[in-house]
Amino acid sequence: MQPDAPAILGPFRLCVDPERAEAYARETGGDGKSVPLSFPAVWLMEPMLFAPVREMCAALDVVPVHESQSFAYESPLAPGAHYDVSVSLRREETPSRLIIDATIFALDGAKVGKSETMLRLVPRAGLGAPS
Repeated sequence: MQPDAPAILGPFRLCVDPERAEAYARETGGDGKSVPLSFPAVWLMEPMLFAPVREMCAALDVVPVHESQSFAYESPLAPGAHYDVSVSLRREETPSRLIIDATIFALDGAKVGKSETMLRLVPRAGLGAPS
């Protein structure tokens, strides 16, 4: 992926698995009764979403390190509900990072929210790996 040339993925139909949402809520200090605002981070680990990140990192010989996340909602996520999620991947060179923007839509097309995830791209050689 070239810097500043976004790759568009999706939309993907994803579900807020109630058990997974409850466990994630408890793991992040919630009561387990509502879906945490940061739950879309769980979706980023889905193979169809993370495979392009893994491939890019392998090609650049870097490791993605979590830098930041933000979430903005127009309505809360509901346990058991399905959503259509579109993702944009954009790479920056200075500093070296990958920005993952996700837009979440209800099945009727209404926008539910957005998330932004920034991953710093750290050279493997900088982590003590043989060069």
